[in-house]
Amino acid sequence: MADCLVEADLQGVPTHGVVRLPFYCSRLRRGLIEPRPALTVVEETLSAALLDAGNGLGPVGGRRAVSIAGEKARSCGVGVCGVRRSNHLGMLGWYVEAAAREGMVALAFTNAPATMAAPGGRARLLGTNPLAAGLPSGTRGPVVVDLATSQVARARITAAAVRGEPIPAGWAFDPEGRPTTSAAAALAGTVAPLGGVKGFGLALLVEALAGVLTGAGVGPEVTGTVSDSDRVSDVGHLFILFAPSTLGVDFEARMASLAALVRGSPPVGEGEGPRLPGDRRREERTRRLERGIELDDGLVLELKELGARPSPSSEAGPASS
Repeated sequence: MADCLVEADLQGVPTHGVVRLPFYCSRLRRGLIEPRPALTVVEETLSAALLDAGNGLGPVGGRRAVSIAGEKARSCGVGVCGVRRSNHLGMLGWYVEAAAREGMVALAFTNAPATMAAPGGRARLLGTNPLAAGLPSGTRGPVVVDLATSQVARARITAAAVRGEPIPAGWAFDPEGRPTTSAAAALAGTVAPLGGVKGFGLALLVEALAGVLTGAGVGPEVTGTVSDSDRVSDVGHLFILFAPSTLGVDFEARMASLAALVRGSPPVGEGEGPRLPGDRRREERTRRLERGIELDDGLVLELKELGARPSPSSEAGPASS
């Protein structure tokens, strides 16, 4: 969990960094996340498995699932691991990048609490439902595609609401289904799908793969990852890993050539030129490793207060064993 949160801050994705820690701890203390989950493979074949994450922290079950899928991919050429009874995964690119650094082509999908309406409707049906891909591509590191199927991550709307700032047009709708630039109205309404009906189609695909296929919560059944709830989250994930060598193709070298083609294409005007998905985050990581990670003063205070609290076991009295 710590690796996932810190890596998000290093890569300049603060919405998925240590700012999430107080929320996770609150749910742990209230018994809504299991601190010591039993991770159980409930179904398995040579190339696929279904993991029950025991309602543990998302990265705990997520990394186990990637490991299972990787083992199967090395044996069969492709490995699939679905996950149910899980929680918020954090930064999705963290999982596929790790697999890509081991030579795997990796795909990841996860569903989220319902915040998106179907085109023409205003009821919350699907989440922002992100998807990610990690592609080995030589010495400059993997190409990492990591995106929500909404126009923008809902956490950015939440951040604007906290600051009392408006949001750009096209990000969200109010409770009546009308476009809005009010962050508060957007939080009470729905997020806009990425690219209109196409984004909703992608969100539906992710819901089917991460939720329907795995037996996890679906649509409004998923809860407690973007706002608090008194129910367990029951998030679902799906990881698909390919060992490209089984196809007899030097994928990494060919992908490196494609990456060089993109990065080397002519820039517009005096600009820096094209970058590939994941390049900006990699550059930000290097910068922050050198200069440090800046945290908001309010978050630092909140983390200090969290760290000063006694553990749940000491709050409950002496342990029996």
